[in-house]
Amino acid sequence: MADGIPRLTMKADAERGLWTLSTTAGALGRPVLVGDTVYLQVSDSRIAALDAQHGRIRWCGEALTEPDPDGLVCADGAVVVPALREYGRSGFTALDAATGEVRWTRRKSGLHEAAAAGSTVVLWNASGEDRSRIVGVDALTGETLWEDEFERIWGLLVRGDRVIFEAGGYRALDARTGEEVWHEGYGTLLEQDGISDGAVFHDWSGGFSPALAIRASDTGKPLATTYFPKRALKDFSSPPTLVDGGRVLFSKPFERRVLLCAYAGLDQAVTLGKQRLGRWRLTSFSHSAVCVGDWVYALSLRRRLYAAKVGARRGLRRLAVATPDGWNRAVLRPTEITAGPGHLFVADWEAVAAVRDGRVLWAATTDVSDNLPIPLGADRVLFRSRTRDRRVNRLHCADAETGRRLT
Repeated sequence: MADGIPRLTMKADAERGLWTLSTTAGALGRPVLVGDTVYLQVSDSRIAALDAQHGRIRWCGEALTEPDPDGLVCADGAVVVPALREYGRSGFTALDAATGEVRWTRRKSGLHEAAAAGSTVVLWNASGEDRSRIVGVDALTGETLWEDEFERIWGLLVRGDRVIFEAGGYRALDARTGEEVWHEGYGTLLEQDGISDGAVFHDWSGGFSPALAIRASDTGKPLATTYFPKRALKDFSSPPTLVDGGRVLFSKPFERRVLLCAYAGLDQAVTLGKQRLGRWRLTSFSHSAVCVGDWVYALSLRRRLYAAKVGARRGLRRLAVATPDGWNRAVLRPTEITAGPGHLFVADWEAVAAVRDGRVLWAATTDVSDNLPIPLGADRVLFRSRTRDRRVNRLHCADAETGRRLT
């Protein structure tokens, strides 16, 4: 360890796109993937940037005060990291995207969420009593460009140079000037990770005819609307999650129900599958279900994984997360699930595993808590492990299908 920077050792297989970063025990945090870069906390105070494709270490920044990379965002030329974070309050530190050097800092305030919109960083409140303020900040200098206040802000997303959010109806602001571009419609803004089209956004509208609407991000005008029969949604009051293939997934954790529908290009939604975990099971889902391909998965509060094929007669059935070869490697009490393009990744405090089409492909011992696997495209996955003697922590970029990794 030199100048407080732990020694970082990289092994890479360029041909297969696999790599492993190793460092001293206790000095490796959970990774965050943004574009083609993996950011992670090393030691207690530094942020490192790695090339996601080849594992090359781009930089390891200077020491920060209590950084929280989980909320990190990348604007043009800057990596903005929350610092000194607590419930409802946060400071921010901006690092140069090329070198990791500090560009500016912002003292802790009630503005505790960040989004990147080109050369602007948008800060706003997403919890607590005050959800009304929103501020635009220059990504390179930290200068406040504009600020506004609304009755309440519920959810926010960026599409090109538009900042779209809920505040007494849907609104869009110019990210650079803060000027209101349009104010149209009402509903619930959906999270849209993985949707690349910046010209449209989706919202959920209630009322007598529940509908999923697509609106133009530049004008707010409806581009398409898909209606859902009230009977199909009588058991589901919460907004759905957008999944691949133009589908939406409804989930009701406490009643252990899931519903998958197709909406893309349709005036009337088509029900693809409706599954339920049996009434007699004394548990509920720990969070919303996820969908990968033709399979739906849910994690229960009792730390059990359940799976069902879409459209099959059988409901959600427990899936034992153990390798087919019978080796003593398994995720016994899963705490985390992550949906990738073709795989479901499952983890607990001791192991990580991959599932495809309702079948466990592999499992690996990790001996790391809070180990949320992160899909890296369709064929690779990021997860952490620790050596048996617990002296070395590692971050693996592994093969998603086989679990092959460098050690």
